[in-house]
Amino acid sequence: MMRNTLTTVMLGCVVAVAAGCVTSPPALDRGIGHYRDGDFFFAAADFSDAVRQDPTSVDAYVNRGIARVRLGKINAAIDDYNRAIQLNNHDPEIYFNRGNALVAGGQYDLAVEDFTRAVEMSPTFARAWFNRGSARALAGQTDAARRDWLQAIAVESDPWARAAMRRSAGLEGGPAVASTGVPTTASTVAPAPPPGLATDAVPLPPPATLAATPPAAPAASPPPSPESIDARALATRAISRHLDGDRAGAQQDLRAAISIEKDPTRRASLENLLRMLETSQ
Repeated sequence: MMRNTLTTVMLGCVVAVAAGCVTSPPALDRGIGHYRDGDFFFAAADFSDAVRQDPTSVDAYVNRGIARVRLGKINAAIDDYNRAIQLNNHDPEIYFNRGNALVAGGQYDLAVEDFTRAVEMSPTFARAWFNRGSARALAGQTDAARRDWLQAIAVESDPWARAAMRRSAGLEGGPAVASTGVPTTASTVAPAPPPGLATDAVPLPPPATLAATPPAAPAASPPPSPESIDARALATRAISRHLDGDRAGAQQDLRAAISIEKDPTRRASLENLLRMLETSQ
């Protein structure tokens, strides 16, 4: 099955697009059309039909997961990615997509695991390196995040994408990044399009090493306060707004989340994300 990629630099998902394949479920093609039109509810319904038509279709599960993320059904999306990985555990893009979903759900450590699996499979998967940095920044791991962003810039071959990564990570004017000489193992990783030029690309969220069970919240985390729940909800909506291109709304939600977040580590993560959005143009 032929695949194209619809991507953005910041927390973008890879959408598996069937093209010219007579064996693909017709519902899969309809879902892709609805998705591109922004009709995520109907896209998810079509992808569900595709799953029923072919329960072994990896693309049907992956695309339904992506549509479900857009609808805010994060756990259901992760279930879809888990099933896709059961069917094909050698595709770094599936782990990348599940990682993005985990970021949207606030499970940053598990997202880091998925992005790590993706870059282990494909060391030149620049967006996976970048999004692992973003997940680490949200988890308060500032130094590790910067290293990942620099690595993403080092392995990204597209100059437009490199420039967008620098802006998004607040690395404009920083030291030049030398190539690390990482061997190329990926054969189908498409570069991100120049920002603003991919008019049909709908940005979406992301994979870890969890196989068939959806990830649980870390056991060591204390139960969140009501204020913390509100802050996390605002942060999740901020990510969704950013993915929809509403940068002002995303920043507004993040500022509100910061103002009510009591946990200093989570507040620092939100502040890091806000700085990232403020410095990206």
